[in-house]
Amino acid sequence: MKHTTPEDEWYKISEVLKKERQMKHIITMLWNQRKKYSGIFTEQAIVTIIMMISIVSVLDAYEKYKTPGIPNVEDIILASFMCERSTTQEEINNTFKSMDAIIDNMRKLPYVKFISRGMNLAPYLRDAESYATQVQGMDSITVDGIKTLPLFKFSDQFGASILNVKMEEGEWFNENNHLPDNSMPIVITRQLADKLRWAKAVGKTITYGSKTLTIVGVAEGIKQEPFLPSPEAIVMPSFSSGGYGNRENLVKVKRGTEKDFVAAYHKEFRRNIANEKVEAVTIQMNGVKEMWESKTIIPIALQGIPTLFLFIFTFIGTFGIYRMNSKKRTTEFALRIALGATKSSLMKLVIGESLIITLMAVIPAIALSFSIYQYDAIHATATSITVLIMMLFAIISACYPAWAASNVNTAKALKYE
Repeated sequence: MKHTTPEDEWYKISEVLKKERQMKHIITMLWNQRKKYSGIFTEQAIVTIIMMISIVSVLDAYEKYKTPGIPNVEDIILASFMCERSTTQEEINNTFKSMDAIIDNMRKLPYVKFISRGMNLAPYLRDAESYATQVQGMDSITVDGIKTLPLFKFSDQFGASILNVKMEEGEWFNENNHLPDNSMPIVITRQLADKLRWAKAVGKTITYGSKTLTIVGVAEGIKQEPFLPSPEAIVMPSFSSGGYGNRENLVKVKRGTEKDFVAAYHKEFRRNIANEKVEAVTIQMNGVKEMWESKTIIPIALQGIPTLFLFIFTFIGTFGIYRMNSKKRTTEFALRIALGATKSSLMKLVIGESLIITLMAVIPAIALSFSIYQYDAIHATATSITVLIMMLFAIISACYPAWAASNVNTAKALKYE
């Protein structure tokens, strides 16, 4: 262990005292010139608040996006149909029957990997509220005294493979529509399991009307919109969907063959269905997902662009004021050098002034944010990022003026003094 002498201790104490005196000196000097720096202070306070709002928006969207349950819709096409208002119920029923043959023929194409038939499972087709009302007549469930209205979805055994649904517990149901006890197999989302306070849900049953539903798997989630949490949902075998809504056929194809499938589907549809009131519909699911994402990303970008320009203009203004101030203080810096100040101490003086001004602007801005936001992990992270950016802003904007101050020509500056 290194021995410390009294001289070493005294040196450490003197260095601490020197730094304290320097800090007091900087604060006193800034206070005496507060009118000069008030503009910088105000600008930086405004930039801090606006930047924090932008960062919170970005982090909040990111947190929502990464919540469990976002489906993988790469290389997936929705194949369905659309009817005119004058189409009768009998014509619609005939179309559904013809769709069975069309889909069976589509499965035989060499570039088709999977086709899943269901309803209300395909994401991004409508907003979350519309999904809830798409299946008419579905009622709430009550389990262990807890009443909730889950989102009902219908799928076949290929639904999980198509959308890459991740299972937390158990497995997706297979082609057997009934279990040995004659109950119906279902998959629920983790969100519904949490609502019902089930840590382990596989094997539990839900009574729904006259049906007994047995949970065979728990999915981590099945999102309907990219930036919204996965809803509480029950996925039932597609045969049980009855006549609710339009049947959705999700088709997973080999990459690069999307146009081939669309052309083949439209041709097969018209070959089997001659009714002019009914039209084939195909939707590239990845394109729909990007459209939903843009609804959130574009407003954030529009919010961020003015913030960036304001930040740049504030930087230019702050840099200009510090540079002008350094020129006006040339004699002061020369005197400091003549009295023994080093280049590094002068640079620390100028950069220290900048840091203190920025810190004084950041503190009230952060205090104001407490009244705007409910403070949580996102806002704590946004605050930390904002403070870091503003401190870097203070250092960079003062670097050149500090360098110029430390390299002043002492003889020339003091020649006429």
